Amino acid sequence: MIGTNIGRPVNRVEGHDKVTGAAVYTADNTVADVTYAALVQSDIASGRVTEESLRDSARIAMAAPGVLHVLTPLNCPPLQRLPEDLTADFPMERRPPLADLQVHHVGQHMALVVADTPENATAAAEQFHLDYVAEAGVLGMENAPAQRRYQPDHFVKLLDEKLQDRRGDDAEPVGACQVSAQYRTPVNAHYPIELSATIAAWSGEELTVHDATRWIAGERRVLACYLGIAEEQVRVLAPLVGGAFGSKSFLWMHVVLCAVAARAVGRPVKLVLSRKQMFTSTGHRPRTEQQLSLVADEQALLLSTEQHTLTETSPVAHFCEPVGLSARILYRSPRLVTSHTVARINTPTPCFMRGPGEAPGLFALESAMDELAYAMGTDPLALRMRNDADTDQTNGKPWSGKHLRECYLTGAQRFGWENRPIAPRAMNRDGVLVGWGMATATYPGRRMPAGCDVTTTVDGTVRFATATHEIGTGVRTVMSQVAADAAGLPLAAVTFETGDSLFAPAPYSGASQTTATVGSAVALAGAEWQRRLLAWLSNLDGSTELHISNGMLVSDGRAVAAVADVLVDGGVTLAEALTFTVTSDVGDQATAVSQSFGAHFCEVEVDEAIGRATVTRWVASLDCGRVLNPKLARNQVMGGIMFGLGMALLEQVPVDGRTGQLIGEYYVPTHADVPDFDITFVDVADYGLDPIGVRGIGEIGSCGVPAAIANAVFHATGKRLRDLPITLEMLMGEPN
Repeated sequence: MIGTNIGRPVNRVEGHDKVTGAAVYTADNTVADVTYAALVQSDIASGRVTEESLRDSARIAMAAPGVLHVLTPLNCPPLQRLPEDLTADFPMERRPPLADLQVHHVGQHMALVVADTPENATAAAEQFHLDYVAEAGVLGMENAPAQRRYQPDHFVKLLDEKLQDRRGDDAEPVGACQVSAQYRTPVNAHYPIELSATIAAWSGEELTVHDATRWIAGERRVLACYLGIAEEQVRVLAPLVGGAFGSKSFLWMHVVLCAVAARAVGRPVKLVLSRKQMFTSTGHRPRTEQQLSLVADEQALLLSTEQHTLTETSPVAHFCEPVGLSARILYRSPRLVTSHTVARINTPTPCFMRGPGEAPGLFALESAMDELAYAMGTDPLALRMRNDADTDQTNGKPWSGKHLRECYLTGAQRFGWENRPIAPRAMNRDGVLVGWGMATATYPGRRMPAGCDVTTTVDGTVRFATATHEIGTGVRTVMSQVAADAAGLPLAAVTFETGDSLFAPAPYSGASQTTATVGSAVALAGAEWQRRLLAWLSNLDGSTELHISNGMLVSDGRAVAAVADVLVDGGVTLAEALTFTVTSDVGDQATAVSQSFGAHFCEVEVDEAIGRATVTRWVASLDCGRVLNPKLARNQVMGGIMFGLGMALLEQVPVDGRTGQLIGEYYVPTHADVPDFDITFVDVADYGLDPIGVRGIGEIGSCGVPAAIANAVFHATGKRLRDLPITLEMLMGEPN
């Protein structure tokens, strides 16, 4: 595919609307005759709500000003249970909302109040005063009994991504050096700027839902399943999503309740979650405890890698944080043992969060690699390069493209790694300690089937559309670039639309797969558009030597006509011939494995007097295949690094361990925390995954970041910190 648009730092096509406030997100939609909803949520972690208190509270709320309906377990129409293929792998809840009086976690939905204004709905919801018969729950995964623990085989639908895996000898070998330690990560919240919001409206038996979702096709199916209607009766709209980081990848229970309430009142119902409700109602990254052991020989070559993880999920849904997946493939290790144990505790349902598995898993693995380097007197970068794996050790297949060594060398040179003293506490600046740390980044390249609609108008505009999502990453922009080059058109001649279940289907926007997945469909559609136009022209005059370049018909290197003029002349007949739908498959992934790699280098300043760590400088060099838009790619990586910085230094959901109640505040990085960035890409196309040579960028920016920071803190202070986030108290303690 030859063109002039791919590789250019094109500004976001929706950027002007976003910065001027014209962009329309879910809660901004104007729907006639809309009503407003507010949630009532549980205050206990385990037990039953009493029917009397529920009935009395509903009666009082119903009498409040403006209230139209109060939905509770006592009057909610029966909802269907989801099929096993949706709940066995994905964090979809098996228990329909308001199914009974049982309480499984703090923040569980107990009622929905619908009123004429949001203020009246909220005021009425506050009239609920529920009584409970409390039961003994499990609030910590370490306290979960054996009957509430299980070991899943694989990660979501990916049967090859084994959560229980081993190779090599049964017994751990004796080597020249062994590092064994426990690493802990806390509950993290996604904390997107846009709150989750839903507007549900019925027209007869047809349901239309505006929702802040990243999986239109999945939400459509799940809604239909819960409501017991056909998928064709459900339309889901989500043109713009204001961030998500995983929290909007799946349908949550408030969406179902909005649909039920809208049918009950005979009017559209709008619900916007509060910031507090986002912590209990739209997923989170669960806690992990990871026991990691590395054994190396005299040459600092790994002999064995073990990573055993305990994590947690809710009583009503499955989710396993797959932290051990990177250890299976990242470094050459003849012996490997990984395991994942999941405890069902009385907590809300967790889900994917940016860099699921890799972000917390690489914190442990890359911290342990740093520890091993120091234990052996080896430079941390040299240790990683010495153990670089040239194949996927889980199956022996080659990488479809791997340039990690170039990332190491480029990053180290740009950072000045050769000037790093080995000894901790050897660098200071203006009275504070300075440390340099690094870590490897990796994340799978993924691709799924997708479709693309093409609509051509007589005025020459070509619209490409799929039921994918613009979540702030620039997918509309890069897909426009791909479409224009594939069709041979200038960028101004194409549009790319997202966010409607009436468009050709696409998978969820997550797992760094959208560019490879949707891009493959768009490239196929653009090429088919060009083929159809040239075939139509050839039928007119028998010419077969024409091709299209930048909106011009070219023959023998000479432009002979503008495509726009041809489309106008062709009229409705040609426009209809150039209106169609294509579907792309997963490609040939049988012979090679697609994986992205990279290296993060960071500098921190640590003021031990006040316990403050500041990340001042960051160099990242990444191998993510072909870079379609360097401006947006760099922006993606910057955001991912800031995400990992928050994970390392600030973020943990504060919960009372005795009650499960939220306490305190949740801190995230701000502009004041942004370091000086130097981000580069190897930028070598990888056609093993898709026809446009890309792998995803969204997740890898976060992967390895917490470890790089923890390693830099060790270099600055001599304190080996194995729990996240790194707090003031940890930094003011004595070196270990």
